[in-house]
Amino acid sequence: MYRCSQCGYASTKWLGRCPSCGGWNTLVEATNVKDRRDKKGSKALEFKPLKLSDISGVELKRLSLTSNSLSMLFGGGIAEASVILLAGEPGIGKSTFLMSIVRFIDHPIKVLYVSGEETVYQVADRARRIGTRDIYFLSTNSLEALTEILEEEFYGIVIVDSIQTLSIGDSDSVSGSPTQIRGVTEKLVEIAKTKGIIVFIAGHVTKGGDIAGPKLLEHLVDVVLYIDGERTSHIRFLKCYKNRFGSTGNVVVFELTSSGINIVENPSGFFLEGRRMDVPGSVISSVVEGARSFLVEVQALVTKALYPGAARRLSVMYDVRRLFFILAVMEKYMAVNFRDLDIYINVPGGIMIKDNSCDLAIVTAIYSSYRDKVVPDNVVVFGEVGLGGEVRAVRDVDIRLKEAFLMGKRRVFLPKGSRFDKSGFHDLEIVEVDHIIGLTNYLFE
Repeated sequence: MYRCSQCGYASTKWLGRCPSCGGWNTLVEATNVKDRRDKKGSKALEFKPLKLSDISGVELKRLSLTSNSLSMLFGGGIAEASVILLAGEPGIGKSTFLMSIVRFIDHPIKVLYVSGEETVYQVADRARRIGTRDIYFLSTNSLEALTEILEEEFYGIVIVDSIQTLSIGDSDSVSGSPTQIRGVTEKLVEIAKTKGIIVFIAGHVTKGGDIAGPKLLEHLVDVVLYIDGERTSHIRFLKCYKNRFGSTGNVVVFELTSSGINIVENPSGFFLEGRRMDVPGSVISSVVEGARSFLVEVQALVTKALYPGAARRLSVMYDVRRLFFILAVMEKYMAVNFRDLDIYINVPGGIMIKDNSCDLAIVTAIYSSYRDKVVPDNVVVFGEVGLGGEVRAVRDVDIRLKEAFLMGKRRVFLPKGSRFDKSGFHDLEIVEVDHIIGLTNYLFE
């Protein structure tokens, strides 16, 4: 048999291109494939089918966590006998997170940290800085060596950092190849299910942002987590893309520090901390990460250019190309001239604005600073701006409104025609706008 290392497609003969996923040279020979047949030559059943109605309900055992956000991410705690894949770019904080998560388990558990990349001194130094409880360390690249250790002694949690360094000794493929990664993961899944061990696997990502290794790897594990964030910021987002024991789309915000990670239980309060409410050019907007909404402050400063005719445009944590687009639309439809004015945009808190839902807030902040008028503190603004100055609808309006209400905001400016449950927000003054002129006239005239 030949199996595709990307999607798992099986074929009785080798093919240059996988008919399923279209990948070239991805079919490799599948070893140790045995068909069990009975005396008549037909495949025998390994298991007897069970009627689900005859199965008595047994509650899934979970490890409880001291952090509400982490507990929600895993669906109420970490399920026993589960395999969890943590992916992210090199240097994003995967090893620190895996070492730190032990601190959030609220009862003693024996932990084995396996690494083929670092020495025991490097790992021990990190453990001291983070302040984790006593954990055991194994430096090896051999899956067989790890299997022997787990046969001799039980560990409640096994952390493998990273999956690309472990290899099977009797395989002809090199360490880190799709065949090796798939084989190692299959064995780790088998160990987790048979021994009731929680296995954390660290995995790298490709230049395109995809998890390195065969796509089948993501199907084998129970939970897939992804760490994202800007290298220049200490803020990280832990996103859940797959969870067999709970819902997906949950996001945990945490700070990456020299002493480990600090979970941010109230992200909106964190991003708005220290905000001055009496300064022009400041407005609150709403961004969505996964299935959560956060309130963030958008700041703008419009001032006379030091060198007329050579005005500066600077943006921090917001795409400067998008800023040029916004300024062109404002000059066209709002009768303002920014030619001899320097304009600076900043989003405090270390969160990078990647979607277009903050366009309307950028317009409001710039115009507020230009007119030297303060935007009221109880106002939240969000919406996408088009080339014609029109305000376009954005997704997840309901969770944005809910977060705004929970944070004590009472007026929300949003795109006209947005879809949301109007009956659930009677205590909010919702103003629908269809053009940027309508918003600025309402706030500043």
